Amino acid sequence: MDAQFVERLEVGEVVEFIEKGDGVLIDTLPPEHFAARHIPGAVNACVYEMVFCEMAAALVPTMGTPVVLYGAGADSLDCLAAADKLARLGYTDVAVFHGGLEEWLAAGRSLEGSAPDALEPPHPVLVLEPRPYRLIPDESLLRWAGRNTGSTHHGTLRFASGGLDATGADPGAGPIGSDELSAWFVIDMTSISNTDLLGQDLHPVLEKHLHSDDFFFTVMFPEASFITTAIRLVESAQATRPNAMIQGNLSLRGMTSEIAFPAHIRNLDAERLSIVANLDFDRTQWGVIYGSSRFFRHLSYHLVFDFISVEFRLLLE
Repeated sequence: MDAQFVERLEVGEVVEFIEKGDGVLIDTLPPEHFAARHIPGAVNACVYEMVFCEMAAALVPTMGTPVVLYGAGADSLDCLAAADKLARLGYTDVAVFHGGLEEWLAAGRSLEGSAPDALEPPHPVLVLEPRPYRLIPDESLLRWAGRNTGSTHHGTLRFASGGLDATGADPGAGPIGSDELSAWFVIDMTSISNTDLLGQDLHPVLEKHLHSDDFFFTVMFPEASFITTAIRLVESAQATRPNAMIQGNLSLRGMTSEIAFPAHIRNLDAERLSIVANLDFDRTQWGVIYGSSRFFRHLSYHLVFDFISVEFRLLLE
């Protein structure tokens, strides 16, 4: 059975299913969401858990027991994914209430749980307090990757300091404008390290090369900095897609050039934020020209691709 062909029930049919009482109604959302709000009579088996099938087996007596699955609503595939899983296991009487909690409430039906009247937004909404946020350097990290034709080297860099200034943001005044946010970050270039060659003879050689004047010349330029010129937020961004475009000036090895990239700015909890992004940038724009065919010929095995990949996770409080 493919989920696209599974029987789809309406609200009235779900009510009849519950009243009949010979089947199992399964809420496929995470347990904390189920505890807050669920359809009366439902049990919980989160479809996102690796042990979903085992959880379902513990709730459903036999392969022929009638089962109805539901989730968040018609634009979420939670219950359909669950139906596929059960069908592959051999369950023979599976239906879905694809309208889920949204359709149930729209029909005037009540929910049970610790917060039945407080539906959470489908995607987390960024909440910024009108204050400065300080970087937590020990919990923030940048990972880099450099490549040539035959190999990839990667490693890490530490942040020295930084922050996000949201003092101009007014939480009650609607979407936050790009002129209400600014940020700055300082990278400790002396912390640059390689991780893929650990334990090999070439490990200290590569790290020395990265610190040298061929690459980042960390004795002369021990820090790099990034200062934003604009941060544009997308209020309705889905949780797994970037909700910000960040633009600013990167100063590296004594040179400054503009750079822009999409990022996730999200609340970790009531006090802390995370900024997560990944991007490729052309190192030669900052004078890091070693091994670049734009500047040298007949490089042999010294050839290094111009673009460096970086990904970083910043934690702020």
